[in-house]
Amino acid sequence: MMDLNAAALFVRVAEFRSFSEAAKRLGIPLSTVSRKISELEKSLGVRLLERSTRHFRVTELGEEYYQYCRRGLEEIEAGELAINDKQTEVSGTLRLSIPPNLADVLVAPLVTHFQTVYPKSIFKVLVTDRYVDLIEDNVDIAMRVGQLNDSSLIARRLLTYRHILVASPDYIAQHGVPEHPEQLHEHRIITFSGWQEKVVWELHKHDNEVRIAIESALTINELSGLQYVVENNQGIAEIPAMVCSKAIQQGKLVEIMSDWKFAPTSLSFIYPSKRNTSRLVSLFIDYCIENIDRIVVDTGM
Repeated sequence: MMDLNAAALFVRVAEFRSFSEAAKRLGIPLSTVSRKISELEKSLGVRLLERSTRHFRVTELGEEYYQYCRRGLEEIEAGELAINDKQTEVSGTLRLSIPPNLADVLVAPLVTHFQTVYPKSIFKVLVTDRYVDLIEDNVDIAMRVGQLNDSSLIARRLLTYRHILVASPDYIAQHGVPEHPEQLHEHRIITFSGWQEKVVWELHKHDNEVRIAIESALTINELSGLQYVVENNQGIAEIPAMVCSKAIQQGKLVEIMSDWKFAPTSLSFIYPSKRNTSRLVSLFIDYCIENIDRIVVDTGM
């Protein structure tokens, strides 16, 4: 009779592409994992994995077997989730990955409000600018900006927002306000960008579209630092409206050229599978989507 535990171990080893990583994540000895996989291969009469000190590869038959086993585990996990969802008390730990600059203006308010309603929920938030692997990084859900390219993941849009052009009142008093994108070349521009990226602003007004190659006086890949520089009269910058709305309300920044607009950007939750979504994850996503307009001050739309 087939050892179901060994089949489950094989799925995790194949997913993590490592015996040692699977052993660490599952909290069992490496020798146990290796022995179980060897016994499984012997019972099936096939080689599922090719491994050496330097290389690891799932064989062609191993990949086919993995797909069957994975689907079986999903069904078992779905059954467990269905039982857990019958419980009235919401508890557990949710691991959330978010892009930089969203923690204070968006995620912290959403999590704080959610935990007020569900006080036994625990959150672990990873702030990073890299695209995490949800399985390898042990992340339940992630926030992603823009289009989702991985068709194996589920996406639910949280909000759509725009970037706006802003400057400080003192900068405007000294240098004036550009009326057309071409006049931006006459001003000191501060940009948000990676180390080697060329910055091009695409602005729309009705049916008119203008692309401006920006020569930045200063480039920063962190929005709070960018906003600090602009608030201190150093130039004009493009900042998401929801990030700088408070500074605008306080009079520290002024939106300029508001009739010229950047294309809207979407922010979405992504997660591996609807079937295996826990009750805590589903409740948090639904809560955020339902309450985002009340919690976020301004998206610039």
